[in-house]
Amino acid sequence: MTKIWSAEEDSILREHYQDKGLAWVSNTLPGRSSAAVAKRALKLGIRGRQWTGAEDYVLRRCYRQFGATYCRRYMPRRSEIAIMSRARRLGLVRNGSVNYLAHFFFGDGSGCYSGC
Repeated sequence: MTKIWSAEEDSILREHYQDKGLAWVSNTLPGRSSAAVAKRALKLGIRGRQWTGAEDYVLRRCYRQFGATYCRRYMPRRSEIAIMSRARRLGLVRNGSVNYLAHFFFGDGSGCYSGC
């Protein structure tokens, strides 16, 4: 049986979904799964966090060579799945397995922003 959404739950969703994200809202609303929260947000026309130009820059510079795990260091509020989805929407394809630690430590040591 489907539980009807209360006005209080909708209010929490509207106020916090974009800032704090799906996981926070799901944990705050007992009895609501992440899938249920995401579906309700979609129905209410609430979008998740918008991608910034800086995040897209990191993806364009680093995703192909180093992948989502490495890129996540520069965007800790994004999940690896979200990063992979965004990369796919940007038309970025992974070039295979690369030891990013070796590059990081044996390069100039400044990390991704130096130009992977």
